[in-house]
Amino acid sequence: MQTKRSFMVSSFLALALSLAGVAQAKSCLWKATSKNGTLYVQGSSHVLKAENYPLAPAIEAAYSNSTALVLEVDMAEMMSPKTQQLIMGKAMLAPPANLQSVLKPVTYQSLESACTEIGLPIAAIQQFKPWFATMTLTLVKMQQMGLAAEHGLDKHFYEKAKADHKKIIGLESIDYQISLFDSLSDANPDDFVNRALEDLKMVEEEIEKLLAAWETGDMATLDELLNSGFKDYPDIYNRFITARNKIWIDRLAKLSMDDETYMVVVGAGHLPSPTGLLELLRKKGFSLEQL
Repeated sequence: MQTKRSFMVSSFLALALSLAGVAQAKSCLWKATSKNGTLYVQGSSHVLKAENYPLAPAIEAAYSNSTALVLEVDMAEMMSPKTQQLIMGKAMLAPPANLQSVLKPVTYQSLESACTEIGLPIAAIQQFKPWFATMTLTLVKMQQMGLAAEHGLDKHFYEKAKADHKKIIGLESIDYQISLFDSLSDANPDDFVNRALEDLKMVEEEIEKLLAAWETGDMATLDELLNSGFKDYPDIYNRFITARNKIWIDRLAKLSMDDETYMVVVGAGHLPSPTGLLELLRKKGFSLEQL
């Protein structure tokens, strides 16, 4: 099994393909109970296949038993025209720069070859910063594998909560989340792109392992596939996982003191490890049960 991958792919998978669970065919859902209230913490995947539905009955039951939905970001904010303008503003290189001018010729040629292989014209990403260009490449590859954001778990529950008139809360702003990615390729764009292209070759194998871990409930595999790539980049891991967990846990603990029951849907790369949300919930006095 591949145990080392670039921080870009690990961070992208952790944010966009996070899955959770442990053995014994459990679901990727945890019930966190304290003397103050209950949180249902669901490991999420922002892209899934249509055949990943219907979800396990325990997951849909947890949603039904919840009076409010908590997501990493408010999907309404994410889908707004203002946010789309923000993303493009962060993703675009400042003229007259383009990928060909910011990358070394050999790196650019490798990127162009990868685009050709999946049928994406290099011109389509020419004006993007390296982080957004490689993310676009990865997303196109996933779409060809049948994975789509329209089937993502957060989108699924957002649409249900909107239809059911349930309160929807975002743990962080979309501006903050985009800024995390925008900082990735600043230092060495060639190294960043080369690592991303190397790992792109493994995407299909990685995705299938992740989906299998989700369906069988394998926390160890989750931690290995999503977080091992950060080991050589502790600062990136802190920014993408640890620091956000510390902010989130305080918000979640505060929410649990309300009279409402919350369904929390976040990337489950945030769940395992000593600094993961599950351990932080335990330290806050929650009892945890996997459903």
